[in-house]
Amino acid sequence: MQDDKAILEQLNVQIGIAETNGDLKWLVDVIASEFAFRRANGKIDGAVGFLKAVKPSDPRTTKIKSIDVYGDRAVVTCLVTMGDRSFHNIRLLIRQDGQWKLLGWANEPQ
Repeated sequence: MQDDKAILEQLNVQIGIAETNGDLKWLVDVIASEFAFRRANGKIDGAVGFLKAVKPSDPRTTKIKSIDVYGDRAVVTCLVTMGDRSFHNIRLLIRQDGQWKLLGWANEPQ
């Protein structure tokens, strides 16, 4: 079995791929039952608002900066680049029923 950091790295890269592809089904499966998302413009959405905005888009590149695991909680920081725009992301994940789920996500322009 992969260690948690490797799983979390792969999961966070896949989040960007799913956003780029507009893959709502995959994203729904990775979001926790409660979810908060801070957009780069400062607006805060829940799961419904976040998912409504997901549509196929320009490719994203996700570069993981750090992964810190605290038992069944993890904080991942990453830089997401779309074209000439970059965004610093802080993501809070929890382990639910043996799977890592996205609980919170704060996004800010780089």
